[in-house]
Amino acid sequence: MRCEFCNPLMKGTFIDDLPLSQINIPEGKAPRNLVRSIQEQGLIEPPVVQQCDYGETRYRILAGIRRLQAVREIRPEGSVVAIVRVHPYNGADITLAENIVRSRNFVSELHAFRDLRRLSMTEEDIQKQLGLYKKDVKKLAQLAQLSLAAEHALAQGKLSPSAALILAKMPAAVQDEFLASCPPETSKYTLTSVKAWRMQHLLPSAQLSFLADIPLQ
Repeated sequence: MRCEFCNPLMKGTFIDDLPLSQINIPEGKAPRNLVRSIQEQGLIEPPVVQQCDYGETRYRILAGIRRLQAVREIRPEGSVVAIVRVHPYNGADITLAENIVRSRNFVSELHAFRDLRRLSMTEEDIQKQLGLYKKDVKKLAQLAQLSLAAEHALAQGKLSPSAALILAKMPAAVQDEFLASCPPETSKYTLTSVKAWRMQHLLPSAQLSFLADIPLQ
């Protein structure tokens, strides 16, 4: 069956019997809870693919890579319900399509998260669209608070995701002060240094001066 499909993010042709063998599904395993969910309830959210012209694989994935990995694990020779896009039609969708097929990368997922937020999608909808855990979407929402300089440090590998999550809890100006406190050419900002900086921001030394007046027993 084929029919036209449209939602705020994408539009295309709805196909209910697209063979997995015709889709370029990257190697890798889907989250266990996603596999169990599809085993029990079926594929509720159809993946989005785009036709291409290389070899026997006729389609590349725009959205739903983890869902398709899960289906392949359950029934390798099966087929799926899918939405087939012919042409991307807006900038946000193009960015999402480029990011979603990459390997696990916080920066690319952060860009995709921001694009979907601009389309007024809820965190729950974004979770389904990107095929992520709820906790991962929460992390992306936190990372979206990074300053431009901090996000650049994350992209360059000078700031780890765990350190970035702590840094993102502070105002952008305070984040930039922290980055400026160490030479970016030689420094890799550690989780320990970020925690110390946040503590310094939360409890400036002037606020702790009262400790000097407490008599020692």
